[in-house]
Amino acid sequence: MHVVGSQLPPPSATRNLGRRVISQHDYFLRFYVNILILKTFVVSVLPTDKVAKVRAYLLHILYELGKDDHEFRLRYNGEVLQDALALVDYDLSDNSVITMVPMGKSRNVLMEIQSISSSHVDLEQTGLPANVTTALEKEVKTFERREQLISDLQVLLYIHWIAACLALLTTRWYAGVWLAVLSLLAIWLVPSYTRLGGFVGNTSHIRRPFCIVASVSAALCLAVALYFAAYEWLGFLSNKCTDWKFSGLACSYHSVYTAVFFTLHSVILVLTAVLSLILLFNFQVELGDLIEKFLVQERDIEQVMAAAKNGSIKEKRTAAYDLAAMAASSDDNKFRIVAESGLNILVQLSLSRDSITQEHAVEALAELLTIPSIQETFVESGGINTLTAVLHSHSPRAMQEAASALYNMVAESESSRMALVADHGLDDLANAAHEGTIRCQRTVASIMLELAFSTEIRSLMASTTTPAQTLVHLCNSNDSETLRFSLQALEVLAIENPDLICAQDDLLKHLVDLPFRFLDERLYLLASKILLYFAENPKTCRKLLYEEHVTDSFSAMVKTHSAVLQKVVVKIMYYLVSSPELRQKASQKVDKVLEYVCDYPGDQDAWDMADECLQLLSSSGDLGNLPALSTLEKLHKMGDKGSNFGSRTSLGSEGKSAGSSASSSLINTK
Repeated sequence: MHVVGSQLPPPSATRNLGRRVISQHDYFLRFYVNILILKTFVVSVLPTDKVAKVRAYLLHILYELGKDDHEFRLRYNGEVLQDALALVDYDLSDNSVITMVPMGKSRNVLMEIQSISSSHVDLEQTGLPANVTTALEKEVKTFERREQLISDLQVLLYIHWIAACLALLTTRWYAGVWLAVLSLLAIWLVPSYTRLGGFVGNTSHIRRPFCIVASVSAALCLAVALYFAAYEWLGFLSNKCTDWKFSGLACSYHSVYTAVFFTLHSVILVLTAVLSLILLFNFQVELGDLIEKFLVQERDIEQVMAAAKNGSIKEKRTAAYDLAAMAASSDDNKFRIVAESGLNILVQLSLSRDSITQEHAVEALAELLTIPSIQETFVESGGINTLTAVLHSHSPRAMQEAASALYNMVAESESSRMALVADHGLDDLANAAHEGTIRCQRTVASIMLELAFSTEIRSLMASTTTPAQTLVHLCNSNDSETLRFSLQALEVLAIENPDLICAQDDLLKHLVDLPFRFLDERLYLLASKILLYFAENPKTCRKLLYEEHVTDSFSAMVKTHSAVLQKVVVKIMYYLVSSPELRQKASQKVDKVLEYVCDYPGDQDAWDMADECLQLLSSSGDLGNLPALSTLEKLHKMGDKGSNFGSRTSLGSEGKSAGSSASSSLINTK
């Protein structure tokens, strides 16, 4: 692992922090972990590692920053990553970007993380649980001990090299040969490690085999050294050299030097063997091993419920966090929470003035409401009113979680849809569409589409201007999915009340400008279907014709070479040129587009329709002066073939009877 940041150690000094080195033959993932906009951490892990392992990495990094008391969560694509699940469960790919979201999201928290020099700021947050903090400190001490042990081992190896040279001066000079070879190999293969930098070098991945071989080699050399030392000392004593008069071969200074050397070297070998074995056991602890089990450990639900109901603000915040984590981990936990009256408690916490508590409580509700049976209980208790109230929250995250919970419900049952619109729910969705984040807007657009598919609710939506105005506002989004859902919902509403859609002046501009914002054939088709309503309406047909970039927009659409899209655009142009008073102006804007379709048609029908429109432009009469097979007849012929373009003419209905056909077409487009 390494950290990117000017205030942190360089990448080369922070990779593999306490973690085993992953060889180039191992498959691993690299994640970019962002703390909002302040820092980016790069973490390399195995796909089978748990999310708790990644959190353990980040806790060590925050420990170096002096901010290890921060409690945080990890989010990917808006989804909270649960500690107990493996990374592979979230389909995370290499180079994925994960966001670290602190439990306290106030400006003070962010500034404290950003500034290393800040020291005493009251964050009003619970901090890490005591067991996690204890495990973190224990891991840090383990890695500090590892650094010291490896440093001591390296010193001993250099002493062995010196001893190999000195062994050449003994009577057992040949012992210096194998001592020199072994010491040089050990110096070359010994792992290098610092607590901050982790393992470095090309041989660190064989550190466990190194410790085993080093301890065995030291034991063998120890046996030989003890034999040589004992032989020399016994010979020295047997020759009665106890009076310390060094004379003769047996009592020479050379013999005494040999005995003393191998005796001292035996002590060094014992230290080397013991140190290698200690390191071997120390290497069994990798970064996060001690922390992980506490991160995935769940609290008792009854205790959490008691804290959520009667605890202090900090305790309620922690309880809401725990409930969200429990609910996301398994369906069994969801039912256990509901059995302990968790829905009522979470509803109360969702209306808390503490934004962090509110965020986690709504997130827990969103997780619970993925179960249909829990949804029914929630709707019967009037819980939807709570979620719609949260759509007015000042917390963007709480607003998003509430929208997600509502989508889970309206996508499942008609009763949830009716309950949502019964009490100003459409107005609440409108507020979320204007004030929410991009992801929240996308969710709101999805909810509006689901509501529009309901016949009764569609009639209600088409009778007021708020839903249409909300969808028009969402059409201004730069998110393609939000735009797609919004256009689909508008198409369905146009079936019910086309005049309502044509009354949205801003929508016309958004539709015409769409090809300049996106390169998406599906969006072009949806936009052209709605433009067909504007072309059919005599009042809005003139507005469409006088739009500034209408020619360029139509040109971009027909150049996709999609036969269906070309026919829809040509049909729009037919309505533009069919009016005698607009024909001259229309001829200046549509002739080149029609000529392009004739030159590069998607199919024969597209060419025939474009050719008939060109004949109509060149004709001084009306539709009756055209050849036997007129453009109108061709359009009806296309309708008989099942080409639905989203207008009353193409759908073959002006009332609710067209709803099922439009919904089927819309689902296919979706």
